[in-house]
Amino acid sequence: MINERFSMQGNSLVVRLAGRLDAMNAEEVEQDVKSALAGHKGSPLVLDLEDMVYVSSAGLRVFLRLARQAGKLSIVNARSSVYEVLEMTGFSEMFEVRKAFRRVSIDGCDEIGRGAKAAVYRLDPETIVKVVFDTSEQTLADIERERVLARTAFVAGIPTAISYDVVRVDDRFGAVYELLNANTLADLVASGTWSAERAGIAMADIMAQMHETHVNADTIPSARDLQLDELSALDGQIDDGIYRRMRALVAALDDDDLLIHGDYHVGNIMVQDDEPLLIDMDTLAHGNPVLELGPVYNAYVGFGEIDHAISEKYLGFSYDTSLELWEILVRRYAEKRALDPEDVLRKAEFMGRMRQVRRLVAHGDQGSDHGRLVMERCLGRLLELVEEIGALDL
Repeated sequence: MINERFSMQGNSLVVRLAGRLDAMNAEEVEQDVKSALAGHKGSPLVLDLEDMVYVSSAGLRVFLRLARQAGKLSIVNARSSVYEVLEMTGFSEMFEVRKAFRRVSIDGCDEIGRGAKAAVYRLDPETIVKVVFDTSEQTLADIERERVLARTAFVAGIPTAISYDVVRVDDRFGAVYELLNANTLADLVASGTWSAERAGIAMADIMAQMHETHVNADTIPSARDLQLDELSALDGQIDDGIYRRMRALVAALDDDDLLIHGDYHVGNIMVQDDEPLLIDMDTLAHGNPVLELGPVYNAYVGFGEIDHAISEKYLGFSYDTSLELWEILVRRYAEKRALDPEDVLRKAEFMGRMRQVRRLVAHGDQGSDHGRLVMERCLGRLLELVEEIGALDL
C-alpha cells in the first residue's frame, strides 16, 4: 500500500508518497498524480519520498511517465534504500534527486559556541553540529557549499575538522563535524592553558601552510574579486583619490591559486589533543596571501585600537595579549615564508585599515563618535601606507 498527499509549494506540485510503490499499486498512483497535474498545467512536479520504503521497477516506470507529463521532475528526501535504487538505475543522472537528511536532536546538548548566523552544539564526545538559524532553501546550499570547501582544504592537507553529513535539526539545517573534546584556541589563551607565543606560532604555521597550498581556482571564489566587490561600497563615500589608489592596488594583484581562509582568528581554530584544526570554511577562497592579512590584523590590532574592550570582548583575552600574539604571529609567518616582517606588517595594516573603513560605511557607523575616530585614524594611515608599500603582493 502507498499513501499520497498533494500540496503546492510556490508553483510546484508536491506529491508525498509513503509506503511501497510496486506493480500492485503503480497504475493507481500514476493516475492519481496525473489527475492532479492536469489541474496544474505547467507546474513542476516534486516527489517527496521521505516516507517511501520501497520502489520497484514498475514504480520507476511511473516516475518516467510522470516526468514526461510534468516537463520537470524532482525527487527529494529519498531514504537511503530508495536513493540507492535511483542512483544505481541512473535516475539521479536524469533528474534532480536529493537524499533524505538524517535528523538529529540537540535536546540536552551543550552549546559550545554561537555566532550571528549559527550555533554549535556537542552531539557526543566525538562530534559537533553547527546549526544555522536561517531556515530558507539558500541555507542548505550554503551549508553544502561550506562542506565542499572544507573537504577541499582537508584533501589539500590543511589541518581541519573532518566534515560528515548535512542533517536536519527540527526545521533547520546543520552540518556535523568531528571534534573530539576540542576547545577553541581563544579559550585556551584566555584560560592561560596556551601562551600567546604558543598560539601565535601555531597560527602562523597553519597560515603559512595554507598560503603555500595550490588549489583548483575554478572551484572556489577569488579573494581578489571579493575584495574589489567590497571596496565598491566606498565609491563616493570617501576621498576619490584615496579610493582609486586603494582599488588600483588590489586590482593589480595576480589572481593566485593559493588557499585563503578569509576569516582567520583564534575563534576559528579548535585544538584537539594539542593539534590545532581550522574550522568555519565558508569563507574559503583563492588569491595572493596579502588578502588574508586584513581580517587577521583587525582581529588583533585594528578593532581594539581605540577601545580595547571591543577586542577583549571579541577574543576573550586582554588587548596586550592580543598585540603580543599578533607580533609573534607575523614574525613567525614571515620567517616561514622567507618574507620581510616589516613589509608584512605594513601590508597587513593597509589591508586591515581598508576593511575597517569599508565596514564602517557598510554598517552606517561612520557618523558615530567611535566611528569618526576610527575613520580619521584609518584614512590617515592609509594615506601614509599607500606611499610606503608600493605593490601589495606578498
